[in-house]
This record gives sequence, structure tokens and C-alpha cells, in this order.
Amino acid sequence: MPRTRLTYGPEPEQFGHLYLPDTTGPVPVVMVVHGGFWSGRYHLNLGTALAAELARRGVAAWNIEYRRIGAGGRWPEMSADVVAALEALGTVVAPHARSAGVDVDLDRVRVVGHSAGGQLAVWLAGQDTKIRPELTVSQAGALDLASAAERGRRIDYIEDLFGRRFDADPELYRSASPQHRLPIGVPVAVVHGTEDVQVPVKVAQRYTDAARAAGDPVSLHLVEGEDHFAFLDASTRAWALSIDLLLNRDGDAGIGSVRS
Repeated sequence: MPRTRLTYGPEPEQFGHLYLPDTTGPVPVVMVVHGGFWSGRYHLNLGTALAAELARRGVAAWNIEYRRIGAGGRWPEMSADVVAALEALGTVVAPHARSAGVDVDLDRVRVVGHSAGGQLAVWLAGQDTKIRPELTVSQAGALDLASAAERGRRIDYIEDLFGRRFDADPELYRSASPQHRLPIGVPVAVVHGTEDVQVPVKVAQRYTDAARAAGDPVSLHLVEGEDHFAFLDASTRAWALSIDLLLNRDGDAGIGSVRS
């Protein structure tokens, strides 16, 4: 699937790959945020297959890179980057798409993120941005960054993300933790495999319960027998369910709980 590399800032990691469908539009656009423990060892190629498939299905896909641990920054830089990448839909992506003959509908923006990217995607949905997503899909998202630390448990990769321990700045942890920032007012579809070891399914269940209690539109989709990495495999039910949610023409998260 043809793609175009576009930059949304001056730093080396501030770029994305845009995939356009074979239509004139107007078409929705999906921003893809890859995972990988927020580490510079992992790259946007983790989102390539999903972005290309979405474009084949008739939507524009904006697969972003961002500064990561060991690749330009920690939480302050990566959080700034996902905001900038979203806003770039209006200033960079839409003008380029228009020049290529495709009209991108900025009122129909969806965001999807896997693992650490799921945390970033749901966090982003709660920001006061000019462009607002109509739906966010969390794929095995790390949606709670603070509760374990509140109980005294230390997690190395989360401490690496913030560059300091929880007891040094607990509000920093909570400000980045989607579960601690409810309500956000944006529909969120939480998709999680029941056999996930990296991010246990109870994280998805707790987030969904908290979001529902806070009055947010949220749905929980548990995929029986699939693990954390099923979202990177086009043959899995987790992959198919994610595609279906992102292509939902009504932008509805399918409020409720579903087991697949």
C-alpha cells in the first residue's frame, strides 16, 4: 500500500506515514499509535500492517512515530508529540491528502493504540485539543500507571517513562494514567485478550468499570484465548475486532461488554 512520510515537527522522531484510500472522500482518518514499552527499541513499523489495511478498507491512516525512551525523550516529549501528531491532521495531513485528491473528514477522527500506545491514545482523548477524536480504541492498553505504585509496587519500565520514582512526584504518574483522569467524554472501546501476560486483563476491566462509573461512554471487548501480541497478527480475532470498531460508520464504541 503506498505511503507518504510527513513530518509534524523538527525533531527526528516527529514524523508519520500517511496511507490514503483509493477514493476521493470525504473519508474518516485513523491515527495509529504503536506500542513497545515507550521504548526507542520499537518503531512505527509495529503499526504498518494495521494502517495499510485500514487504507485498503477506505479510510485514511496516519501511523505516527514519536519521541521515546532512548529516542529523544520520556513522558514530557512523547505526550507533547502525540498531541502535535493529532493536531497535524489539520495542518499537515489534510492539506497533503487534498493535494493527492482525497478529502479527509476531520470531524470523523478515530485513534487506536496498542499496549503503551493504548495508554497514549486514551490519554490523548482526554486532552483539550483542537481536533477531537470521535472514538478511541485501546488494544491491550496500559491504562493504569499509578495504582500499583500507590500500593508500594515499583515497576521499572514505568519509572523509566517518568524518569523518577512515584514517591518523588505522584501527581505526575496520575496525570499520565488514563484511569486516574476520568471522565474524558470521548467514547473508548477497550479490547483485550484474556491470556495477556504483559498487561493483565484486569487492567482493562478496572478501567472500564471506573470509566462507566464516571459517566464515560466505554465498551469492553474481551477476546478469549488471545494474548498481548494478537493485535499485531492479521489472522486473530483481536485484529478483526479492532478493524470492525475503527470502521464503524457511526463512530459508536458499541457500549456494553462483549466476549469474543
